[in-house]
Amino acid sequence: MNDIRRDAPSFHRNIEPITQKMHEILSKNSLHVLEIGSGSGQHTTRLSREFPHLNFQPTEYDVDNLPSINSWCEGYHNVEPAVQLDVSKKQWFEDEATKFDILLCFNVIHITPWKITEAIFKGAKNVMSNECQLLFYGPFKIDGKQTSDSNGEFEKWLKGKDQGFGIRDISEVDTVAKNHGFKLKRRHPMPANNLICEFARV
Repeated sequence: MNDIRRDAPSFHRNIEPITQKMHEILSKNSLHVLEIGSGSGQHTTRLSREFPHLNFQPTEYDVDNLPSINSWCEGYHNVEPAVQLDVSKKQWFEDEATKFDILLCFNVIHITPWKITEAIFKGAKNVMSNECQLLFYGPFKIDGKQTSDSNGEFEKWLKGKDQGFGIRDISEVDTVAKNHGFKLKRRHPMPANNLICEFARV
């Protein structure tokens, strides 16, 4: 393997069910995809191959991940070069006219402080089209409760790394979404006690 390319073990465990679900729920009319927290770049590569009509913009806060993303996505005509994005900034892109139809955020909000979840919805209202889909994948609490014992143990591990990390409650995420003009539309059960939470404009 190219030594620039990072390899995320969770990608191999989860990409097949994610891909299948994406085929079920992605809008047929969408064109432009913004991925927040692209990590190694493996999700971007697989999904860009599955959906050749979509144009993907991968982003990462950690600039050290950018070479990996770009290496994995090399040769894919529908993937833009990865860019560094700090979602806490007021303006995400230099071109204020930039608009996206789909926002993908996989395995991000439980390993970042709560303020990042708030910042994602706050910034998304400026860059998403009217008929947008915001898709968050990962573990979630429901009505304040973990969906499995393993998720409870996972949260203890997260808190051990950083007290600001943690599995988010769907209702709390939805409250933040509503504050910025979005609402929870559907939640899609996934293997390994994960969910895809789908948000749309109010």
